[in-house]
This record gives sequence, structure tokens and C-alpha cells, in this order.
Amino acid sequence: MPPFARAALLLAALLTPAVGRGGVAEAFYLARGRANMDIRNYAAAVEAYRKALATDPGSHEASRGVALALLRNGDTDLAVAELDRHLARWPDDWELAFEQARILSWSRYAYRAKDAARYLALGLARHDDPARRRDLARLLGRDRATLDAALAEYDRLLAAAPEDRALRDERLRLLLWDPSRRPEAIGELRRKRAEVPGDERTARDLARLLARDAGTAGEAAELYGGLVARHPDDAQLRVGQARALARAGRRAEARAAYDRALALRPAADVRLERAELLAADPATRDAARADYEAVLRAEPRSRRARLGLARVLGARRETSPEAIQVYEAVLRDAPQDPEAHRGLARAYAWTGDADRALAHGELAGRYGPPRPDVDALARDLRRGREPAAGGGVRVLAQAGGAFGLSSVAPLARGSAEPTPFTESAVEAGLASARGPGGARASGALVRGRAEWRPDPGVSLEAAAAWDGARAAAQGFAGALRLERRGDGGALSVAVVRAARLDSYRAYAGETVGGHVAGAASDEVVELSGSRAGEGLRLAATARAGAVTAPGVGPVFLAGLSARADRPVADAGGLTVTLGARAEATHHARDLSGLGETVDSGAPRLFSPPLQATLSPRLGLARDDGLAGGFTLDAGPSLQVVTGARRSVRAGGDLRLAWTRRVGQRLRLGAEGQAERLAAVYTRYAGALSLEVLFP
Repeated sequence: MPPFARAALLLAALLTPAVGRGGVAEAFYLARGRANMDIRNYAAAVEAYRKALATDPGSHEASRGVALALLRNGDTDLAVAELDRHLARWPDDWELAFEQARILSWSRYAYRAKDAARYLALGLARHDDPARRRDLARLLGRDRATLDAALAEYDRLLAAAPEDRALRDERLRLLLWDPSRRPEAIGELRRKRAEVPGDERTARDLARLLARDAGTAGEAAELYGGLVARHPDDAQLRVGQARALARAGRRAEARAAYDRALALRPAADVRLERAELLAADPATRDAARADYEAVLRAEPRSRRARLGLARVLGARRETSPEAIQVYEAVLRDAPQDPEAHRGLARAYAWTGDADRALAHGELAGRYGPPRPDVDALARDLRRGREPAAGGGVRVLAQAGGAFGLSSVAPLARGSAEPTPFTESAVEAGLASARGPGGARASGALVRGRAEWRPDPGVSLEAAAAWDGARAAAQGFAGALRLERRGDGGALSVAVVRAARLDSYRAYAGETVGGHVAGAASDEVVELSGSRAGEGLRLAATARAGAVTAPGVGPVFLAGLSARADRPVADAGGLTVTLGARAEATHHARDLSGLGETVDSGAPRLFSPPLQATLSPRLGLARDDGLAGGFTLDAGPSLQVVTGARRSVRAGGDLRLAWTRRVGQRLRLGAEGQAERLAAVYTRYAGALSLEVLFP
């Protein structure tokens, strides 16, 4: 530029009237900024406008000038920041709002798409511009979260130009994107198809939407039929037709359509859809299984195929174990899959594993929405396992001279299953015992039991008790038992400490000569087994350990018992069994005190070197399921005793157990035992209980 031109511009700047708070200085810098903008010296313009803005921070022209000069100088990032500041103070500057929106719509500013939309809306609030409004609609339409706002902008545009087909098509694409607007999209597609009958794209979109609802799936099938007639080798159309036919309930036609689609495109997703169609009909489940297995051979980790195969296998009791394996494979990859947990709950219930069925039912409810079928299954499985609270009483009376004993123990009791794999019970009350000569003892009685079932065939049970009626701190008793069941049999091993009930002294203990005698316990290891075969049940128990008592060293104890039973009749729910029981017990030392030399301080236990009993048995049993039932076991017996009091004695015993559920909330129980051995020994024991159930 010639020197005289520059001088003229500067003179004009000096002669420009002062404006704003900056006075002459501001006017000078504003004029200088305008002059530099005119001559495209944008860097100098930026400097001039910044000085004007420093002189008067409230100068609209200076603020605007800085932003525009930066933009035209190519300093886009600085211009964007300046425009943010300018529009924050002057939001009515719609021209710069549109300009800022245009810049922020560039791909390099994709992270500021929301700001671009905000500036477009800011400008449109001051100046309506259809082109800018369309830009705003398109920008809002990129995000599902702002889909409603985008459609509202399109509605405003169409109100002014209702016949603009391009606008309608843009709006239609948004409707097709939003499942909640399916009815509106269908209406728009119908209108478009009426206007352009030969538009196949419209027909495809309409058929696809109609196929999603059973009420309109028939119409979709007809649309697909017309399209397939024109394009018989289009696998996508064949699949769409099959889906529509399946949803319309035309299963045979749907299966044929899937067959043709698979012939054109043997894809895994299409085969899975056909498998799901086949799986819904019991008559074609075998074919569905073949499809699922074919997909899994090609895609071994397909979760959809695994779940489908598991559903097919789980629909039959005989294939439930296979279903369990497939569901477990799903959970190895997706531990929180609710459908897999629901399937396992049903499958385990069918296989009789109520613990695992309940556990997976709980997990299904934790990881997915509530399902009435799973809730109903859980209610059925929990019947008979409800928490309970109540009370009862236990009594014992035995005659036998120096071996006499009677006791009574009123108890409060409760039971619960904290988890599907655990069970617990507790009793608490008062134990009171009487013996010959008016001897008495009493004390608190507490018993607890817990069971853990880590596997369907394995249980670990622990029991502990404290009986305050026993002297010399001998009140502790308990047991730890591990049992394994399976294949019609069971095997268990246990460590047991139990009070001896041979006499009052043996149970409670008495002071003799300043020392406690009695309060004896068996401390043994037991090994038990049972086997149920064709019409015959066998059971045996072997035990070995010691008898312990205050003032008496451990005395070796061993025993063996065996029993066999065979059902002989079953009428009206009553089962009759015949069998035999044999028992033998050995004590290394006689602790009765009744040997050749009477020992007044003996624990008074019935402890000959060998005691053997043989008894034929008659059993009656009735099982009414959850309603209750009873068992009766009775028979005469012959007992052989060796040692100083060698003898052969006849006797017999009877045992009875009965339970009955009354309504939904009460359960009654009774137990009884009567035993007599010649004229020297008679024992009666019994228990009554009443419990309230909490379903």
C-alpha cells in the first residue's frame, strides 16, 4: 500500500468520534482495527481490537472484532475460544452464534457437537433461518438422546414446507432409528408408499417394521412375498419373510422360508433363528437341537446357541443333566446371565437337587427381572424347608433298681436354612433328672446343629450340646459327621461324644467318697453304610472308641450293628416291611460295679465283655409328603450277655415317630420308644413338639 494511503487511514482513525468508556484511545484502536481488517492485515487487526478491548472491556465491537480477526487470520482454536467468551456476554449476536456453530460442526471439533447445537439454537432464537434450522435438526439427529428435539425441528421445517420430500425422508430416517416411534414410522412409510408405489426401499422398511408385531406380521409377510417374487435369490428378503411368517403363527411356511434362506446364505444367525422356531414346538425340538449343535460346531462360544440348546435339552426330564452341562458352560463365560441361572433352577429341580435349584433361582432374581415361573418353583421347593420356631418336651423313664433313671426337658426350639446349602437348628431349655433314693440334678440344656451340603451327594453335619445337669463339667456332647450319598447307597464317618444313659449315676453323676462317680460319655468314631437294592435295604454301623468318666481311665469300647429290611406289602399308602437287626457291643472292662466284688464308686454302666442282641423286625410306614407321615418299628429280641453276670434274656422294643402339618403354619411331632428286657430292664422315652412355620 502506498505511504499516502496509510497516512490517510491513520488520519481518519484520529478524526473518528470517541465512543464508549475508552474515549479517544478506544476510538483510535477501533478505527485501526477496522482499517487493518479492510486491508486484510488480520494480525494487526487482532492487536488493535485487543487494545480497544483492554481500554473498554464492555466494547461489543472490539470483542466481535477480535474473534473475526482471529478467524480470518487462520487462528481457529483461538477464534473459537474468543467466540465462546463473546457469546457468553452477548448471546443475541446471532450472526456470530451461527458462525461458531458452523465451526464446531467440523470433524476436528466433534467432541463439541452439543455446543454446536446450542449455538444454532441460540442464533435461531433471535433470527429464524430455515437452512440453519435444518443444520440444527441434522446435528440433533446424530444422538439418540436428542432425537426428540431433532424431530421437533423437522416438524417446524415441515410446517413451512409440507411437500418437501427431502425433509420428510430425513425425518423418516430418524423415526426408523427410534423403536418407540415405530407406529409413526409405519404411518409415514404407508404414506410414502402410496405416493411412490414402486419404491422397494420403502416396501422393505415397512415390511421390516410390520414384522415386529404379531398383529401386523401377516401384512409384513405379504409385503415380503411380493418382494421375494421379484428377487427370489435375495437371502435377506427370505429371512425377513421367514421372521414375519413365524411371528404371524404360520410356522410351516416360516420353516420353509428359513430353509430357502439357509440354502442361499448358510449363516449362523439365520440357522439360530430357525432353531428357535423349531424349539418352540415339542414335535420339532430334535431338529432344533441339530441346528444348535451345528452352530456350536462352527462357533463353539456362541452364547445364543448354547442357551438355545440348553433350553431344548432342559425341556425334557431325561436330558436335563445335559442341559445342566450346557448352562454351566454359559456361566463360565457370563457368570451373571439370568437366563442360564433360570434354566439351571428348573433343570436341577427336575434332577432332584433342590439345593442347587434354589441357589440358581436366587441368582436369577439377583441378576435379572423377577419371573413368576421361577418364583413359583422356589415356593414349591421351599415347602418343608421353611424356618420354624416352637417348643416341646422330652421325657425318659427307666426302671432297674440301682440302674433307675427318669428325666424331663422342656425345650424351646427353632430351625432355619440360611442358604440353600445350609441348615441350622437350636434347642434351649432345662434338663432335670431323678435317680434312686431321691437323687436329683438339673441344669440348662442347649443344643445346636448345623449342616452344610457342598455337593448334592455330600453333607457335613456338626452338632454340639451342653447339659448342665451333668456333674464335673461333663455336660459337653457333640458330633461331627461327613456323609456321601449316591448310586442307591450312603457312607458316613463320624466322631461322636454322647452321654451314657445306663443309670442316673452314669448320666448325671453322683458324689461317692468325696469324688464324682459316673457322668460317663462314649467317645467313639463311627463308620456307617447303607445300600438299597431290588426290594432289600441293608445298613451297618461299626464304632470304636472309649468310655470316659471322672476318676476312671478310658475303657475301650467297640460295637457293630447290622440290619436288613424288605418291603412285603403296600396298600393305601401304608408300607409293611419285615427284617432283622443284630447288634454286638464289647467293653474292655466291666464298669457296672456289680461284678464279683461290688464297687460302690463304679460309674454304674451296663458294660459286660460282650452283649449281643438279635431281633426280627416289623415295620410300618406312611409317607404323606409335606403333610406328614409316621413310622413304626417293633420286634422281639434275644440278648446274650457274657462275663460274671452271664445270661440269655428275652425282650423286645417298639419305636414310633409321627409328624403332621396342620394348615400352612403349624407342624406337630411325636416320638416314642418302649423297650423291655426280661424282668430286669424297662425303658420308656418320648418327645412332643409344636412348631410354627414361616413360609
